[in-house]
Amino acid sequence: MDHLLGRLQHYDWGSHTALAGLRGCEPTGRPEAEVWFGAHPSSPATVDRDGGPETLAALVAADPPAHLGPAARLRTGTLPYLVKLLAADAPLSIQAHPDRATAEAGFAAENDAGVPLDAPQRTFRDPHHKPELLIAVTPFRALCGFRPVDEAIEVGSAVGLPDDLLAPLRRQGPAARAELVGRILAGDTVGDMVAQCSRGVAGPWQVTADLVLELSERFPGDPALALVPLLTDHHLQPGEALFLGPGVLHAYLGGVAVEVMAASDNVLRGGLTGKHVDVDRLVEVLDSGAPATTVQSPGRGVHRYDTPAEEFSVWRIEHTAVDVDQRTGPDIVVCIAGPAVLSSGATAAGLELAPGNAAWIPHGDGDYRIDAVGLAYRITTGEPVA
Repeated sequence: MDHLLGRLQHYDWGSHTALAGLRGCEPTGRPEAEVWFGAHPSSPATVDRDGGPETLAALVAADPPAHLGPAARLRTGTLPYLVKLLAADAPLSIQAHPDRATAEAGFAAENDAGVPLDAPQRTFRDPHHKPELLIAVTPFRALCGFRPVDEAIEVGSAVGLPDDLLAPLRRQGPAARAELVGRILAGDTVGDMVAQCSRGVAGPWQVTADLVLELSERFPGDPALALVPLLTDHHLQPGEALFLGPGVLHAYLGGVAVEVMAASDNVLRGGLTGKHVDVDRLVEVLDSGAPATTVQSPGRGVHRYDTPAEEFSVWRIEHTAVDVDQRTGPDIVVCIAGPAVLSSGATAAGLELAPGNAAWIPHGDGDYRIDAVGLAYRITTGEPVA
């Protein structure tokens, strides 16, 4: 097992202080949005070796069976999941993630068209889908999944969405959601809605009107503002989590979180961003019939989140110790409140993690122990999908 040195990502929505505070280091003076602990080629983490830092991607590629074990089959010898620390001081885009078939076809089409992998206008950075678990470290606000139809019509009407726009929902129910998103992103309903929200909204939906006004100051005139009333507004407390499958419309609004996902950098954006927007692809992948996104609350001690993805599974370990055996793949352990000490027969002295730090435990290392004085997350591969 080794200390895993994450890669810091600077995006304009990131916090200037939250990740530095968590990691116990000086801020860089730039927005610090994410720390990546993984082997994705866009930004692989590193491990210190005698010859100097070595990327996790290179380390795994040199001996996939030893590092990945049975998980080597999931991504043809590469690490199947990606772990991030995320700190949002401003909203991320309204977006969804592609399913496997869409990602494969989109990646191949952009390659055939000669679009460089790092081109700003590129939609698919890799050929993989991206199921994802978001776990709040601080109070975290997220729009995630569509509201129930009756509720969406009620709040949409209250904040000034026109009746003819909402009519398909009244007639067809959930089946009309993708069509409605396409009409909103191609239309111009924002001005009247913002005006209505500015006048004030009677009843329980003033909080939604306030959010629309807040976002409209940052993204004036963006058609995607009209999607805000249609999405469920989640206020997560530390430890609570949301699992997002492909095609779930969402936007993260603020807070610090741990993100675990299948190793992919594919995002289909619809607005509220300065990055590339691909409305057609977004509407194409939306899962209009997806069940309501539910908040998962952790149990005490050791808790495993419900993550129906073969690429990853996630345990929360708080104020306790756990012996890890019967391993199915490689592990990454991230410390949130420390210290956390990892030990095995091969590392009797133990590997101590401070908050914001992570460790890489290859499958070939076998059984080991996690002693979490504070709080740590263990990420490994998931159950095989039939």
